[in-house]
Amino acid sequence: MAAISLEGKPWYYGLAIGVVLAGGMVFAADYFLIEDVKTQIKSAESQIKELDTKIEQGRSAQRKLPQFREEVHRLELELEKLRRILPSTRNTEEIIKKIKSLVDQGDFVLHKMTFPKIAPAQGGDPYAEWPITISVDGRYHNLAILFNRLSNFSRIMNVEQINIQALSNQQDRTITSEFVAKTFVYVEPSAAPPPTTGTKPAGGAPAKSGGT
Repeated sequence: MAAISLEGKPWYYGLAIGVVLAGGMVFAADYFLIEDVKTQIKSAESQIKELDTKIEQGRSAQRKLPQFREEVHRLELELEKLRRILPSTRNTEEIIKKIKSLVDQGDFVLHKMTFPKIAPAQGGDPYAEWPITISVDGRYHNLAILFNRLSNFSRIMNVEQINIQALSNQQDRTITSEFVAKTFVYVEPSAAPPPTTGTKPAGGAPAKSGGT
């Protein structure tokens, strides 16, 4: 490339060339250095905004933490209340104690208290019926009080199939009664059985289910 000679040229000619060269150097510096710095600054700003958003979300969750704890406590109390109404165990001894206490308060003679096996849950219901048969001698008025107190148990207790007959000797007690105090037991849902593939065991014989 031929060298640029300024000999014999006006002074402003050299000034113009200097300005052009300086501008080119500034443009090159901006393109290769400053643009890279700008890109880094934009990336840092984006990260700062993202971190600010996460910090604000964390602070918001922290402010709501007491509310969440209160809600969890409320749900635990509600669950405990429901477990008393519909327990997952029979609690036979507790029921015997309560019924005997009510029988003694009403001046009854307890003849029997039968606790059958719990029947399986029906129709996909999450509970099973547990009918308890009770037979007592007493007075009609006291029997009505007994039924009312049974219905006020913490767990569900329905009185049904009531049979009342008069006693031949009506001195201390006038009637004999047999009834069913039906309560319920919560049944945990069982896991669905794995799907059968319809394959036969070795030997070609069909698989047998339980039973003899």
